[in-house]
Amino acid sequence: MATLDLTTFGFTPTESLIYEVLLREGPGTGYAVARAAGLARANAYGALEGLVQKGVARVEEGRPKRYRPEPPAALLARILERQGQALDEVSRSLEQISVPDTLTLVELTSARGAIQIASREAARATGQILLHAPPDAFPPLIPSLRKAGGIGVVLSLSATAPVELPFATVMVAEASPEWPGQPFLLVVDGRSAMLAAREGERVTGHWGTAPTLVAAATLAIGRLRSIA
Repeated sequence: MATLDLTTFGFTPTESLIYEVLLREGPGTGYAVARAAGLARANAYGALEGLVQKGVARVEEGRPKRYRPEPPAALLARILERQGQALDEVSRSLEQISVPDTLTLVELTSARGAIQIASREAARATGQILLHAPPDAFPPLIPSLRKAGGIGVVLSLSATAPVELPFATVMVAEASPEWPGQPFLLVVDGRSAMLAAREGERVTGHWGTAPTLVAAATLAIGRLRSIA
């Protein structure tokens, strides 16, 4: 039985199992993968082709064909890309519905959720992005930050340790002992903000559009950078 469950992200249970087998056992023929997974060859081949179509496995030409998994980082990138596209579609649909503007406040509890919100907000930026975050928060945000920088958005970035980006400078501002954990702060266009702290995979804080939250996050970023 698979210990890796990718069904939440659009994969079938059999695809989850086969991807795990490929990671654990390494590249193999359809027959070898089916044996390792304990599946009928037809089911294994169907799952292998599904993984290839979804971009998380590839076929090595030859006789017989051998299937090789893409690394986990590629899988995560594919998932983030698909979720980003889905969020874009939902956003476009919501923008077509006329509703009064209301202030938003969302509680944050996970690093993954915080990254997804930050990525989405950065991708929508038109003027300026203020970001202060742990170094490992930057890689998943690179596509959104690069896109924003490419259209002229001012990127004001800082991290708690050195981060090298090919398209922007990231200043170093070490975490303050006054902050409860690793600071994760974001202000986009002066209209939305994230004010949070991260400890491991857990994040505590809020994202929202309330002017007081935006002001607090802006002031906090300035304060943390001033004591660098």
